Amino acid sequence: MSGQPQEQLAIEGGQPVRGKDNPLPGVFPRRIGKNALKYYEQLIASGNAKAPPFEEALAKAFGVKYALAAANCTVACHTALAAAGVGPGDEVVVSPISDYGTLYGILAQRAIPVFADADPLSGNVTAETIKAVITERTKAIFVVHWDGITCDMGPIVDLARARGLPLLEDVCQAPLAEYDGQKVGAIGDLGTLSFDNEKHLSCGSGGAVLTSNTEFYDRAANFAGARGSYVDDPAFGRKHKVMGCNYRFDVVRTPMAMAQLEDLPELVGRRRELGRLLSAKLSAIEGIKPCPVPARGDAVYWIYPFIVQTERFSASLDDLAKAMDAEGLKGVGSGRYYLLAEGCPLLNDLRHTYGPGVLPGGATDGYLGRRYTAASVPQAKWYVEHMLRWSFTEKYSERDVDDIVRIIQKVADRYRVRIA
Repeated sequence: MSGQPQEQLAIEGGQPVRGKDNPLPGVFPRRIGKNALKYYEQLIASGNAKAPPFEEALAKAFGVKYALAAANCTVACHTALAAAGVGPGDEVVVSPISDYGTLYGILAQRAIPVFADADPLSGNVTAETIKAVITERTKAIFVVHWDGITCDMGPIVDLARARGLPLLEDVCQAPLAEYDGQKVGAIGDLGTLSFDNEKHLSCGSGGAVLTSNTEFYDRAANFAGARGSYVDDPAFGRKHKVMGCNYRFDVVRTPMAMAQLEDLPELVGRRRELGRLLSAKLSAIEGIKPCPVPARGDAVYWIYPFIVQTERFSASLDDLAKAMDAEGLKGVGSGRYYLLAEGCPLLNDLRHTYGPGVLPGGATDGYLGRRYTAASVPQAKWYVEHMLRWSFTEKYSERDVDDIVRIIQKVADRYRVRIA
């Protein structure tokens, strides 16, 4: 315990660290790249026919041969899974902590999601947790760089290569983050991105598939752009030989996306710098632990997470969050819904989606007898019950970081249990 007198919490009637007259910066309004208007004027002048070369620039930024822009991140994930050849009855080992968008493509391909457990301090999967759930039915591995913190990719790559499995990376929260000097999303066979309004690269909506594998790129472009059609006989025209979708990126968003991509390295660099500063300061607070970053990895923080040793405090995780919110750290909370086994009850009852008895992976209810509960991923469950997070922004000043630390320190000091 600190020897200093405790300040009265705002939730108890005291003065907040950052009140309504001096709030912390929020994600919105977003900074718009300086060339956005120029690119829009060029698109309009061309009669909507000449958009900036966004996909080429995106591929170059990530160090891959190909980038395929898509309508949003959810369909980008679906496209990547289709390109990897995932189909009915296949198992896909996937991170248990993520957004529904990571899961959707597996279900849409009538495949079976298999959750690997997560490291309890970072929320990311590891080679060990993935290896534990691989079976002869496994078709692909799909990792998520959760919160903007990279997975420890070296051992995961070695495992995927040894088993001959395509490795997919969900980079929606970690664009331009690096592992051993290589951009995540370019380390596996396929990567996926998000351009939603609140993401690092923000253009309202959108996503992309990254790959250096020509076969995978051709499949992805055919699936998401040509809707599975081929032209064998020009006199006849296209024939739809395989299932495909219209997941094309809206050309009207391209000028914004291009301008935002040009600013992305600076934005990511600032988040990386601020995150390191914040983590170093939070490490000094008893009972609070910043989520670890792999020694060869990186963190670019879409949201900032930290671990609360709940046994050290007399208040619950949720009450601690409410107190921090009242002090000015708006939106801080647990995010339990990110635990997919609990946040997606449709996994155990898809009758409203497919009809009685017709489910991915087989004809009987329950995914070939599989039951999805948090019990299968106990470390991931522990993580969501001990983690608080909020939306991070590159707009913070060093003073803002100091005030964030002060908020967390103030609440922690108020509720910390005295140890005799």
